Amino acid sequence: MKIMMLKKSIAFFTALTLTFTMLSCEEDNSGNSQAVNYVGLENYQTVELSDAETVVVEGRILASEASGSDRTFNLVVDPSTTHGAANFSVPASVTIPAGSKEGIYEVTVVGNGLVDGNKIVVSLEADEATNQSTFYGTYSNGVLTGVGSAKSTFNLFRPCASVRARLSIKFDNYPEETAWELYDADFNVIDSGGLDPTGSFITGYAALGFADRSTFSVVKCLAPGTYTFVIYDDWGDGMYTSSTVSGSYSMNNLNNGASLFSGGGDFGSFAEHEFVIE
Repeated sequence: MKIMMLKKSIAFFTALTLTFTMLSCEEDNSGNSQAVNYVGLENYQTVELSDAETVVVEGRILASEASGSDRTFNLVVDPSTTHGAANFSVPASVTIPAGSKEGIYEVTVVGNGLVDGNKIVVSLEADEATNQSTFYGTYSNGVLTGVGSAKSTFNLFRPCASVRARLSIKFDNYPEETAWELYDADFNVIDSGGLDPTGSFITGYAALGFADRSTFSVVKCLAPGTYTFVIYDDWGDGMYTSSTVSGSYSMNNLNNGASLFSGGGDFGSFAEHEFVIE
């Protein structure tokens, strides 16, 4: 099947929140089961680095109360980490010094095998000396409220001066039939996937290692302008296997969280969406 062209670039906005995983510590409870002391990791932050560059970034652990002695907590790398294990290092533990509510640990990241959107996920190891219950909350001015993440995520991206956007495609039972292109305002193809090197024929995503009903996701940096996204199906029935097995696709502006476009799997031979990056 001969195809149009489409462009895709993606971008992610640097974000840093103070949402923490809160572990209830037995220390400083003074015998009152209600007067628990919480500690937690920063929720996430964005790390920008170039290919082959090495950067050192700081992660933080914070507590709702200070203690009269040092408090040390073990750190573990979560299996959801996608950056290559040989290209980063995380310390085995982090310490909150006596009299402080904050501890710092350093993560070293190398930009080898870098893919925009790779992540390093760190969590606190459960400690028999602490209450095993995990509380989720936002820590601000000594007050814990709301619901947060259980882990600290370092999102890795190449430098981007404009907008990061994420394209996600959830396949049906036939990922080998799906391809896409992203065009600029002059209808030049600036990105694509699932096509042969000439951009003329669909080769799909099964050949790239994607299983039935899996999800492809990529982040790129997009300059301001008008773009057109086109998704194709080689069989002509979209990503629609049945009423209960149907694919979907979307692109989101990661700078502000806005949806740029989205669609379901029942689109026939192709579907196209025009969107604007401001």
